[in-house]
Amino acid sequence: MRNAFILAVILAATTEMWAQEILPFGDVEVGMKGYGLTVVAGDEISRFEVEVVGIIDEPGVENDFIVVRAYGDAVERSGGIAQGMSGSPVYLEGKLAGALSRTALWAAEPERPLGLVTPIEPMLEILEELEQGLYSEGGFHGSLPIERVEFVEKAPTTLADGVLYVMPVSVPVIYSGFSSRALGFLREGLDFQDFSAFGYLWAFLPPWKREVAGLGSYGITRFLQTPIGGEQTPSRTLDFVPGAPVGVGLVDGDLRLGALGTVTLREGDNLVAFGHPFLFSGRSRYFLTKARIIDTFAALDAPFKLGVLEETVGGIYADRWAGIGGVVGLDPRGVDLLYHVSDHTELHTEYLRCRMVDEPRLSPLLLYIAGLEAMDRTLDRIGQGTAMVRFTIEGENMPWPFVRQNVYLSTEDIAALVPLEAALIYKILEYNEFEDPEITGVKLSVTAVDELRAVEILGLVPEKDAYAPGETVSFDLYVRTWRGEIESLHGKLTIPADVYGDYVELRAYGGPRPLESGEKPPLFESLEDLLDYLGGIPSFNTITVELFALDPMSDAIGQSLLYGVDSVSQQMGMRYVYGEDRVFIPLVREEPPRPSREPPIGEGEGQDVGSEGGG
Repeated sequence: MRNAFILAVILAATTEMWAQEILPFGDVEVGMKGYGLTVVAGDEISRFEVEVVGIIDEPGVENDFIVVRAYGDAVERSGGIAQGMSGSPVYLEGKLAGALSRTALWAAEPERPLGLVTPIEPMLEILEELEQGLYSEGGFHGSLPIERVEFVEKAPTTLADGVLYVMPVSVPVIYSGFSSRALGFLREGLDFQDFSAFGYLWAFLPPWKREVAGLGSYGITRFLQTPIGGEQTPSRTLDFVPGAPVGVGLVDGDLRLGALGTVTLREGDNLVAFGHPFLFSGRSRYFLTKARIIDTFAALDAPFKLGVLEETVGGIYADRWAGIGGVVGLDPRGVDLLYHVSDHTELHTEYLRCRMVDEPRLSPLLLYIAGLEAMDRTLDRIGQGTAMVRFTIEGENMPWPFVRQNVYLSTEDIAALVPLEAALIYKILEYNEFEDPEITGVKLSVTAVDELRAVEILGLVPEKDAYAPGETVSFDLYVRTWRGEIESLHGKLTIPADVYGDYVELRAYGGPRPLESGEKPPLFESLEDLLDYLGGIPSFNTITVELFALDPMSDAIGQSLLYGVDSVSQQMGMRYVYGEDRVFIPLVREEPPRPSREPPIGEGEGQDVGSEGGG
């Protein structure tokens, strides 16, 4: 019924020039012959021959495949089934049967990899969606003596007899403008918990959201650097016809990042490609880009296509098990990034402009590595330094642009710190519990120097040794600039009249602080509340002197629960504040009048009582 419905949709579809007669999966038979289309080099679509040698028919459709032996000049020149060929349309008896999506090995012919074709029916469902908006055993029958099928991520070191090992034909990721260390984060991901200085923001994300997975976790193994644009590829860019190259963009502009594959089928402005997922995000908003193939290269692990991603011409709106689906001429909403970095030591300034996809799982990582690239280009070194950073995050559903300024210092790698807070707050906003901010842009402006500009807290001295509730505490705070002079700051804080306990604590510290044991986490009722709180977090160049008191619950549980009652702060310009000092101040309370120690004197006994009583 399902296949009949899909075929009915296709038969009723448009009869435009790209319409194609379909061969249902149920009609495929072992021994059928046909061909596939792909670009091996330049702008010529090459044909390769195929013969059906088996069919994998599992319950459902996720692991249904047509097993083919691919041969011919195009395959031999490529060194086999190459990364980037995924999506190549395969025709049997002149009808479109599906898309080449995986490769397979078996022990009897280890040097002759087989290809797996994703049946066309689930890919047609992706087209229908655009119109509207593992491991497995058994199920194999064919001409090869195969007993079972195993789906694996990469080729095993040894091949067991009778086992067909199935591996995805991974799409190569094409990048331009990124350095090798930015590429390292892109491959491996980013764990915010590696940067303890930003622990004050971790509470806004559950532990499983405190890292961003790299592209390597999605099974992507090939990263290829190519020039931005086609200056090294004089061939023309092909239209999105079956067998033509197609790009899935993640970043465009001064930086370029995306994946390379092949178009399977186009109906009007809609197309399907790859024959397998990209990041498997379901509904998506990637950039649909044109692409050019420079050449296809044989490699020890797997052959691959080297290409260039061209301009964005539409969007990829479906990323499903059976492939990706895009619409030509309908660009998705992206996030504009603008980085302005000035190195005041070398008197050098760089601007970097690009646009990234709006994908919550990946966007914080893309924002970070673009910022890291902007810093590395400007500083042209890895090492110590101090940076003053101002960043703005704008969104269509945000009540106002979020603006924050901070100062960072590192003795090892200042560039790695600069874009981190912006990326972390970006992720907090993306996963807030109130509404989608629909972020449209991030701007980051940096002033950096190679020297360490810092202020150390040396000591905190109150004017008196003890105070009474309700009194004002006067204090002197002594600080020293990095390798500089000692300075003193003066301030006052008031002890509440109803304060509990026998003492208060006076504390001097720099930047934000974690919640004390007697303080409840902040509660938010709206996105506006969250933005207000995040904007009010002290920056790392802020000195704060705060007064803490005991919570009345301390005696009940036998612990000292503190909470802040009053504070005063001062920013120190482009200087990072570090160190801390604490002073415990006893509280002096007025005692009530005590009763006389002498017994009352009866009337007529003749003793005088002092007006103030005894003792």
